[in-house]
Amino acid sequence: MYQARLLPTLLPALALNLWLALPANGEPNESEEPVAQLIGDAEEYALGGDYSAALPLYERAIASLTHDLPQQHRLRYRYGIILNALGGQRPDLYPLARSQFQAVLAYIESAPGLPFEHSAARVRSALAHTYHQQSATVDNPQQRAQMLRNAYQLYRAALNELEKEEDWQNLAITYFNIGQVCEWQGNLEEAIEWLEQAVTLDRHHGFDDLEEDQAYLTALREMVNPSRPVDNTPI
Repeated sequence: MYQARLLPTLLPALALNLWLALPANGEPNESEEPVAQLIGDAEEYALGGDYSAALPLYERAIASLTHDLPQQHRLRYRYGIILNALGGQRPDLYPLARSQFQAVLAYIESAPGLPFEHSAARVRSALAHTYHQQSATVDNPQQRAQMLRNAYQLYRAALNELEKEEDWQNLAITYFNIGQVCEWQGNLEEAIEWLEQAVTLDRHHGFDDLEEDQAYLTALREMVNPSRPVDNTPI
């Protein structure tokens, strides 16, 4: 089964810690060191699989940055990515991941043109991914269908802006993901259309996902138009 993809926007843990330890002018700021320490400890616990210890530390670090909203929301975005990645093991974390992305999206949209490293489109695609992934963990058909609708709408809302920004890799990933949502909804023809666009971008830009995306597209086409089996039985 092909896995939905999250946009490749994670900062390395060490880079994030160093960034949090420095103010805008690049000079050390002792007041920020506890935040960096909280994040360093949180990620160490997370890498070790001790999520019950890691998650409260992320929350404390976020709460400590209320005086610096750009940094707080950068950390919220990362925290949302981490929560979403853990959702396969702990589906109860998907709503918490959503709340992080929703907060970041509200922050970005509160002041158009506000300098921020993640665009609204990228955050919408990450938010869509939480619904997309969680839909695979629920048994209730109505709940699953609603999650897929939410994912579809958010992915669609992100596409035009990603294209305008020429964020080609994230656009290709979003094409792949919305195609998979359509497949899970039973809309194979539309799924094929989205995967064709993903493959076109992969091929044009030389993205590493080309082979996997092409295989998925081939599998979808086969589902729509199965190859006729060779039959040697005389008529």
